[in-house]
Amino acid sequence: MTRSIPYTTVIIDRFNDAEVAFWANDLEVEPNELRAAIGLVGTRLTQLRRHFGKSARVIPLDNWRGPGPSSRTA
Repeated sequence: MTRSIPYTTVIIDRFNDAEVAFWANDLEVEPNELRAAIGLVGTRLTQLRRHFGKSARVIPLDNWRGPGPSSRTA
C-alpha cells in the first residue's frame, strides 16, 4: 500500500533525469523548461506549479477524510 505525499513536500532533483521527465510530463512542459524553472524559482513542486500557472489536482470534498471526531474541540 502506498501513502499519498502532499505536493507541498515534493522537491524535484533537477539532476535526476527520470524525476525531471516525470514531473515535466505532469506539468505539461519540456524537461529543459522544468530545469530552467528550477534554477529560477527553486525545487519545490508548489513553486514550480505556480511558476507554470498549473494548479494541483483538486480532491472533491466528498472524498476528503478530515480530522476525526476525537480531534474536534468543543
